[in-house]
Amino acid sequence: MTRTPRRRRTATLLFALLGSLLLLGVTAPGAGAHAALLSTSPGDAEILERSPAEVTLTFGEPVGTGLGALRVLSAAGDRADDGTVRRTAGGSKVHLGLKPSLADGTYVVVWRVVSADSHPVSGAFTFSVGQPSTDEKQLLGRGNLTKLTEAPKEPGIGLGLTRFAGFSALVVLLGGALFSLLLWPAGVTRLRRLLLGAAVVETAAAVLAFALEGPYAAGVGLLDTFDPSLLRAVLDVQYGVATATRIGLAALTVLVLLVVRRGGRVLAGGLVALGVGWALTWSAAGHAGAGPWQPWTFVFDVSHLVTVSAWVGGLVVLCLGLRGRWSPAESAAILPGWSRLATWAVVLLVATGTFASFREVGELSALFATTYGRLLVLKVTLVGLMLLFALVGRGFVRQHYAQPVVAAATETAVATRPEPTEEEVAGLRRSVAIEAGLAAIVLAVTALLVNTTPAKAAFAPPYTGRSTAGPLTVAVDIYPARKGLNGLHVYTVGAGGRTLDVAEVTGDVVRAGGERITVHPRRKSLGHYEDLNLVLPAKGRWTIELQIRVTDTDSYPTSQTFEVR
Repeated sequence: MTRTPRRRRTATLLFALLGSLLLLGVTAPGAGAHAALLSTSPGDAEILERSPAEVTLTFGEPVGTGLGALRVLSAAGDRADDGTVRRTAGGSKVHLGLKPSLADGTYVVVWRVVSADSHPVSGAFTFSVGQPSTDEKQLLGRGNLTKLTEAPKEPGIGLGLTRFAGFSALVVLLGGALFSLLLWPAGVTRLRRLLLGAAVVETAAAVLAFALEGPYAAGVGLLDTFDPSLLRAVLDVQYGVATATRIGLAALTVLVLLVVRRGGRVLAGGLVALGVGWALTWSAAGHAGAGPWQPWTFVFDVSHLVTVSAWVGGLVVLCLGLRGRWSPAESAAILPGWSRLATWAVVLLVATGTFASFREVGELSALFATTYGRLLVLKVTLVGLMLLFALVGRGFVRQHYAQPVVAAATETAVATRPEPTEEEVAGLRRSVAIEAGLAAIVLAVTALLVNTTPAKAAFAPPYTGRSTAGPLTVAVDIYPARKGLNGLHVYTVGAGGRTLDVAEVTGDVVRAGGERITVHPRRKSLGHYEDLNLVLPAKGRWTIELQIRVTDTDSYPTSQTFEVR
């Protein structure tokens, strides 16, 4: 009884610490693992006096072009590049040669490269020689550039399915082997079929993942899955090497399980080593294998996979063991150890997951404004539900198998423990089964996360600003403040904070360097004027210059500067 308050204080301190770390993780600056285009030459929407010799794209990290596609098209859709591609600056600069003496007009650069984390990154921009083509604005504003960079979705969907299968196989194999090594040495032979099935699934999933990466990165269909040139190109990048290594390790695991019939802890230890090897290749082929903060990102990601496997894989073993495979004596020997193992696994899981959030999310707003952030919130919610059911199991173990502190070493303590009834054991089985089912959903969400652009890289908050125009306050919202089509909202506010109508709102949106776009927001409601067809053709710093006409004789200027991403 004297230790209970101390334990409660320790638990409270631990959860407070983890909560602070999690809050820090989602609010501190981070960095996305996908390659980002930093600059181009010629610049986006730049008008040149003479034809350039090449187009240069500079990325924030080395990129691959073997599976990518780069081309320059004239306004008529004809190829203007000569097909030569070279990389400099360690692979972070890509140069695309152009045909000599390009005719006057606008040209579209369509690019698709592969990040070090295996994900393709694509985009398009324009430049002009002499005078821009007359249809440049229409080309930019109607989504034609986006359509030029679109790729078939089927290879990406197939890769997502292979990741789910591969993650599931990893947690079953590694988690089952860890459970056997630490808690149930005899289980490694009694779980042979389960572990063998996991190794077979991992092998098949890795083979398919390797084959599908080519069509996914190159932006082609499933018919090109086994194209020899694409397979060779995959093997030339980090993702391909890591996945090929996983194929070999998984096949070796299958062989070990088929050949070695005995071994106890020795066999379990060997399977743990192979499972950790699988985890290493998963981290090397994903977000953790690229970007800043190496090698800590890689170490934390591998640790995260191992702790997930220890917890979720252990749940699978529990589901089987509690369905008649364990005698009461085995349950009494195994369950207290599992309770301690699961507790430490959860602590490490939260710590390593916090680091991943710190790196991939960046700021709190990105959690709900990006697909990655919303998936992460869903994953954390599901893990929270798992923890609730885990507490049910922990309470069961403490009630029926934990020995009293004072008499821990006595036979009396064992004899006086209340034996669980069949109904109580059935309740534990249901709790563990639900926990394992939630874990399967978490693995599916994780597979989606791996295939989603990190929140930090995808997040671009809309612009909101205020300025004065004579006696009025003018609020401006530009959504989403990205290159392409945007919505412009202007609110005119008088004394006392009340919105009020004015006679007219007109103005221009001006880009640093001289480009000017005229806007004429129309009245939507009291003091609210909007233009939902504002096309911003280039990234960078822009200024909106508005003229607020209150009466026929009173008109006030105002301006605000914002960033287009």
